[in-house]
Amino acid sequence: MVTGQIKPWYTSVRMPKGRVFQLDTDLDNLYAGLEDLGIGPRYAGEIRKGQWYVELGGPKHQYKSYQTMEVMRSPEDVVDGRVEIVGPELNEIPVETSLPFCLHVRAWGPELQEDLTEFVERGTFLALLFMEGWGIVGARDMIWLRVSKEVAPRMSFLKMAQAIRASTISLCPIVEKMEIKWVIATPEVGGRELIAAMMAEIKPKWEALDARTKGLSDEEVDTFYGCTICKMIAPNHACIITPGLVPYCGILSYFAAKAMYAVDPYGYVFEVPRGQTIDLVAGRYTGVDDTIWDRSDHKHKIFHLHSCIKYPTTN
Repeated sequence: MVTGQIKPWYTSVRMPKGRVFQLDTDLDNLYAGLEDLGIGPRYAGEIRKGQWYVELGGPKHQYKSYQTMEVMRSPEDVVDGRVEIVGPELNEIPVETSLPFCLHVRAWGPELQEDLTEFVERGTFLALLFMEGWGIVGARDMIWLRVSKEVAPRMSFLKMAQAIRASTISLCPIVEKMEIKWVIATPEVGGRELIAAMMAEIKPKWEALDARTKGLSDEEVDTFYGCTICKMIAPNHACIITPGLVPYCGILSYFAAKAMYAVDPYGYVFEVPRGQTIDLVAGRYTGVDDTIWDRSDHKHKIFHLHSCIKYPTTN
């Protein structure tokens, strides 16, 4: 645990004092200490009623919780490996407790640009998705997490912070520094009102990121993008990402997919030629049909981007 003068993250929201820890920043030790926890696609799943030890966010708190990633411009704005936990640790929370929360991650790298924010954020999402005993629904300000009773004795928010850092740096090596802040908003910490105030500060940054695609239509680009990461749980599924259509996970915009393909052209994000327009209203394109036929293991010949009734997407 680290003590001393800590530069505050928020200037207009008064934050309770948290506990600060320092992770080992040696790249050879990214996953050191996590050996007792399963990490990987095989652990993706749901934590249902009766199985969860702690629930964070979700409908019980009117979705007044959030997870966000900030790409910082200066290395001085990020203390690599620093983890701050405001509120209780996991083992200090009574079983079957539901609380609002925030998970705030900041990253820096000399080649890391703000356009890659959503790409870097994917590392956080995958850490939560692929960690044994964790269940995740939604993203950003509609997020809902659960930690299972089975894994709780071996788990902590500090360990999850380490997994998030390890996952993100592994996925996006241009990240050189990362720090993480958990706020577990018990009534003593400030509850839903504190999270709502913090969310109001970060919301303009989300809106600025989203504004890039709002003025761009599908007809103005020749190339769409696709994503097949969810084939691990839905073998015939593939998402198509266009300026007007985000994937079902909700955390990958058109520009983020474009950036991911540029960084890793051999990964699970791929280019999709738009081809000829067959039906503009339904959103049917020859290039999309051809791609989905191939990526859905020859299960779907026709694909309407904008219909949930006739030839819907492979959700």
